[in-house]
Amino acid sequence: MFIGVDHGTRAIRFANHHGEGIAIPRSEAGSLRPEEILERIKDHFHAGSFDLVALCYSMGDGITRITRLQDAENRGLARLSGAGIEVGGGTRVYEAMAISGWPVVLLPGIHRGSNTDVRMKVFSHGASPEKVGLGYYVVRRGVENAVIADASSNTVTIGINDGRIAGAIDAPIFAPGLLQGPLDVDAIRAVDDGRMTANEAFSHGGILRRMNLSDEHDDLALEILALFAAMEMSAMSILLKDLGAGSPDMFLAGDPAPNIAERVSELLSVDVIPLPSFASATGCAWIAEDISAGMRSIMGIDVDERVFDGSG
Repeated sequence: MFIGVDHGTRAIRFANHHGEGIAIPRSEAGSLRPEEILERIKDHFHAGSFDLVALCYSMGDGITRITRLQDAENRGLARLSGAGIEVGGGTRVYEAMAISGWPVVLLPGIHRGSNTDVRMKVFSHGASPEKVGLGYYVVRRGVENAVIADASSNTVTIGINDGRIAGAIDAPIFAPGLLQGPLDVDAIRAVDDGRMTANEAFSHGGILRRMNLSDEHDDLALEILALFAAMEMSAMSILLKDLGAGSPDMFLAGDPAPNIAERVSELLSVDVIPLPSFASATGCAWIAEDISAGMRSIMGIDVDERVFDGSG
C-alpha cells in the first residue's frame, strides 16, 4: 500500500492510493507523540507497514528533488521558520515518519530553485509541497493543462502546462484566504511601527480579520474568497496561454471549494471543478506508487537517484 501525507494549514491528511484517508487536526497532532500518530495510521489503514510514503512538510523550499527522508537536510527547508502559524503538528508527523521504519520520500515545494518558467522565479516561493500532490491528482487523471487554486485558510494557485508545473502564486503574494493573506499598506505600516511582525501580519491578514467577520461560512466572506480566487486563477491562465496551453482546465481545492465553485465558474465564465478534500494526499500516494514503479520525474520534478539505489 502507498500513502500520501498532505500537510495542510489546519489539518494533516493521510490517504492511500485508493483515495481512502484520515485527517488529524494540526493542533491535535501537535499534542500527540510520534508513536501515537503511527498507531492511528496503522489502525486506520489496517496495515503495519507501507510500500512507500510520500510526505509533505512545511514549505519544502530546501530541496528541488523528491528525496528520501533520511537524505533531506534541515527537514527539506531553507530555514526552519516559515510563513504562517506554527503549532507543531507537522513536526510531530515528520518525527513519526522518521522513526516509522517505512520507506519515506519528501516532496519539494515550488520555489525559485524549481524547474518552472523563469519569469515566475521573481518570487522566492510559489507553493508548498501539498500543491504538488494536488497537481498530480489532476495530471494522473489525464489532464495536461490546468490551473488549480487551493482557496481556504490561504489561497495558493499553481499552473500546469503539458503535464509539468509551470508556475505558482504563493499565499503572501496575491489572493487572501479566510485566515491568511498578503501584506497591504496598513500591515506594512504596522510592521514598520513595531506593532507586529511580518509573519503575524501575514497570519492574520485574511478575509475574516480584515473584514471583521467571525464566521468563515459568512456569505460575504465566501463571496470575497471566490472573487480573489477567480482573479488569481485568471492571472495564472495568462502564463499558461503564453506557453501554448490554450484554455486550461480549472480546479478548486480546499474545504470551501464546493461552496464557491459555482460562483468562481460564473466569474471566470468557465466550468470550475471542486476537488475532494483528500485530493492532495491521494495525489501524493499516487506519486509514491509511480516512483515505486520506477518513474524518475513527476511533473518536471526529478526523483533523487538515491530513492532507487536501495541503500540506507
